[in-house]
Amino acid sequence: MPNTTHPWLPEDADETFDPLDYADVTPSPDTPLVVTPRGGDREVGRSCYQVDTQHGRYLVDCGLNQGTGEKFPDFRGLQPQSIDAVFLTHAHVDHCGGLPVLENRNLLADDAPIIATPPTVSIASLMLEDSLKIHRRETDNSQAIQQFTSRDVAEVCDRFQTVDYGGGRIEGVAPVSDVEPAIFQFGNAAHLLGSAWVMIQTSGYRVCFSGDLGGRATHLPDLSPPPESDLLMLESTYGDTHSHPSLSGARTDLWTDIERAIQTREPVLIPTFAIGRAQTILLIIAERFHTLSTDLRDRLEIVLDGMAVEGTDIYHQYVDDETYVDESLVNRVTESGQTEPFFPESITTPETDQDRQEILSRAVRDDTVPVIISPSGMLTGGNSPRYLAEFAARFGTASVFLTGYQATNTTGRTLQSQYQADQETISATIDATPLGTDWPDSTDVQWVPPENDNGSELKTRLSFPADWISMVDGLSGHAAQSGLLSFARTVGPDTIALIHGPDYAQERLGPHLAENVTGVKQVTRSRRLSPIAVGADSDVDTAAISPEEIDSTGYTDLEDQIDHLYDLLSQLNGEVAAARNETGLSEAEIREIVRDEIETEE
Repeated sequence: MPNTTHPWLPEDADETFDPLDYADVTPSPDTPLVVTPRGGDREVGRSCYQVDTQHGRYLVDCGLNQGTGEKFPDFRGLQPQSIDAVFLTHAHVDHCGGLPVLENRNLLADDAPIIATPPTVSIASLMLEDSLKIHRRETDNSQAIQQFTSRDVAEVCDRFQTVDYGGGRIEGVAPVSDVEPAIFQFGNAAHLLGSAWVMIQTSGYRVCFSGDLGGRATHLPDLSPPPESDLLMLESTYGDTHSHPSLSGARTDLWTDIERAIQTREPVLIPTFAIGRAQTILLIIAERFHTLSTDLRDRLEIVLDGMAVEGTDIYHQYVDDETYVDESLVNRVTESGQTEPFFPESITTPETDQDRQEILSRAVRDDTVPVIISPSGMLTGGNSPRYLAEFAARFGTASVFLTGYQATNTTGRTLQSQYQADQETISATIDATPLGTDWPDSTDVQWVPPENDNGSELKTRLSFPADWISMVDGLSGHAAQSGLLSFARTVGPDTIALIHGPDYAQERLGPHLAENVTGVKQVTRSRRLSPIAVGADSDVDTAAISPEEIDSTGYTDLEDQIDHLYDLLSQLNGEVAAARNETGLSEAEIREIVRDEIETEE
């Protein structure tokens, strides 16, 4: 039977399949670094890279997929206790959610650390506990085998080792042989509190992992410039978008929509990622709350639910630390003495379903207007889908703001797709239990009993008017095409491997980078379990896009011409900056000398 999932792999690639053996690639003096993607290929989820050197084996990230399909990275061929350390770029579950599976399968060496910044460790611990609850519920309902337990989560948390931005020798943070010449570097990725890009270097060669790149949040410091590297593993979530709408405009638009809903007494649901997006939205409300009239302030009830509460508490622990929080916010906190700037006035944090029922009852009884900020951002878990079902059953009108990326096969993507197709009515079946037993009699919501007998979960068929939905563009924590290009130009790699992004985004980003990153030899779309060797005369055995294959005159519409003009201006700016630094050796030249010396010694 043909291998339709990974057609580049042999049909008999079972759990013992070793991608390095199959590709006949071994770390050596000529190719001292080998990177093998184990997830995140052409999807937004389960980011995971295996990095092999002559003396060690490491992972960068180990996430899970929040949509349907395969949940965890592809661990085929990994031997027990074979991983010496894990470098974690940030704490979103699509980058850290697979760590307990590593523990459960005994793939980490006994003393292998998981290395991350202090905020990432705090947030990841929280995220993993929540992920365990979701995993238990999913496996109970489907009778699938549970892939990790509370013990695995606890042991992962015991492995965390904190480092600030910066770097050093890997043998200084992990118990690897002192003959290992590898070093690592963390730099601020400006995507999430404590997020980082990661660079690993050995024998004069470097690979840079972008993680998720940001640079848009007003409460985070600017993105740190990465070092020049030979290989760049680059995220591509918004690789098809030249630039996001104005952040200030998006913040204003969201607040205007919230204010309108308060005036018309429409309850508001903002499904949100608990970490990052929730804090951005809270700050928008907190900074503008005072502009409301007294009447509207009295009517408004801000509701922060679920893990977003604990996540915001972690953010508040760092509001006086300029390493992780923007200087302007630190100064505001210092001058005002307000230690919880992300919390608006009149905030409610429900702890039980009875609390949540009372919030909705007040909206009906007292004409209060709840603005509910609740995970998950893709309506795949947490309380946001439960609130959506309650809204459909209880209210004739409401507002639902989708403020972030909606991955394939999630409820959020279903709503987004129907909205963008100009459907008059949104229809969906979601995983959601009622908040209580006093469920209103509604034809718009139907509860579907579980297939098994434990009664732990219901599915809900619901419908509501499409005009409830609003797409709020411009709040994304991911860099768009222009930001990805800027990052790639700073890295200046020989090879760019696109990862962690949908097909359509990579199809547009790849040629754009190939044409506009000076000196790049190949741009490729990463394939799972396909090793990329870094070293002398290394070549990537995947379909690559070279600058020569790009027809720079093939712009057929005005939008493409404008995009190309922006690219030319950006390239000109880069060339001007380079011209200012013509005196002295460049970093690339210095690394070339280092390589020559290493080769001479060998």
